[in-house]
Amino acid sequence: MPTDHHLSWNKVLDEARKNLTPKHFNTWFVPIKPVQQDGNVLTLEVPNEFFLSHLETHFLDVLKDAVKGAMGPRSKIEYRIAMEEYKKPGPDKARLSKNELHESGSIGIANPFVIPGIKKQSWDANLNPHYTFENFVEGHCNRVARQAGLQIVNKPGELFNPLLVYGNVGLGKTHLLNAIGNAILKKHPKLHVLYLTSDKYTNMFVQAIRNNSTTDFGHYFQQVDVLIIDDIQYFSGKAGTQEIFFHLFNQMHQNRKQIIMGSDRAPKDLKEIDERLISRFKWGASLELLTPDYETMMAILEEKLEEKDLELSNQVKELLCHNLKDNIREIEGVIVNIKLQSSLNGKTASLDLVKDILQSFSNRAENEVSIEAIARIVSENTNIPVTSMMGKSRQRNIVQARQLAMYFSKRMTNKPLASIGTAFGGRDHSTVIYSCEAVENMMDTDKLFEEMARKIERTIIKTLGIK
Repeated sequence: MPTDHHLSWNKVLDEARKNLTPKHFNTWFVPIKPVQQDGNVLTLEVPNEFFLSHLETHFLDVLKDAVKGAMGPRSKIEYRIAMEEYKKPGPDKARLSKNELHESGSIGIANPFVIPGIKKQSWDANLNPHYTFENFVEGHCNRVARQAGLQIVNKPGELFNPLLVYGNVGLGKTHLLNAIGNAILKKHPKLHVLYLTSDKYTNMFVQAIRNNSTTDFGHYFQQVDVLIIDDIQYFSGKAGTQEIFFHLFNQMHQNRKQIIMGSDRAPKDLKEIDERLISRFKWGASLELLTPDYETMMAILEEKLEEKDLELSNQVKELLCHNLKDNIREIEGVIVNIKLQSSLNGKTASLDLVKDILQSFSNRAENEVSIEAIARIVSENTNIPVTSMMGKSRQRNIVQARQLAMYFSKRMTNKPLASIGTAFGGRDHSTVIYSCEAVENMMDTDKLFEEMARKIERTIIKTLGIK
């Protein structure tokens, strides 16, 4: 027989349901569990601190009004956080139909994240095992960041928390972030380390909302001791993701858990990211990876040559160092091409051969950051001519293609918003912002549009060699 607190909570749910969408109701009210009632005080159990922070930020007024409507104007609520023996809480199931139970996720939910059944399986840190400190060449360009990483390995959560490593593409940020994670795992094998790109984090949260499993999402990240997020610049313009990450950041920092981030620019230069997050990024250390000097570049090159079992003349190595200094990541690709060309054609790795290979890499690099190249790929996938995208037409299909091209140009180039707007028929930066928001909204609400956008994204990455 239902107890008083269950009866009261079911009445509260009936009141709250009137002012919420089904998705918000199932996501943020169904997981709450009533635990006791003392007079006019109702105690509620929420899954975790992350859940409580989001609930109070977005739905506190709805909850208060529902409690007063169900239990009287002098009623109050108190919270308890379920830290032990995680279960999927919910309202009194006797009051829910079978359909509501299925929609709410109160039965039969599988963990939608990287590690299903986390308590039964080993933890997957998602790290690249080949990126270690042993093969990360230290030089003047990265010495401070590397040393900070080594100190974090000794005392995770106590020094440089958070650590933000930033710098241009191809200077070794991802290698360093993975090296720190791998070293922490080696020295502290019981810690749960997790490496994610910002896009992966966003996709996990979106999937949690769709599956009505945000409590699983919060519980999953509660178990992380060292969180490594790469490419945080892609949080730009994603207000919901930023809000969730803000609460996670606060919770982890308060519990002295280590946060490590990578970005292609300094915190002060991150655009369309909440100032609250920017201020927290500055709590620890923000360290820049610089373009390597000649000596460091030569040391990196020689290590890569040894890995690939390839010998080059000093003249060729000097040529490579001077031409690839702005993007260390390209060294390996060039070496592979040199080895392939010389073995297939029976040629030595001469200066002329290497110059030809470098020329092809330079041309590709120009295409990587070209708004025109992105517009061309969008055109091919939407059958909308580039000239129409650059024009003034307001036809729906043309506007959609133009917005997609602006969206990917903002994400995949370093061009400022004003330059992107200018490239698309002299439009201003506010049009670019609006277009990016429109694309994100359509991807959230239109599955066919999302599939088309993801296909175009994969084509751009594959065609232009973007990593």
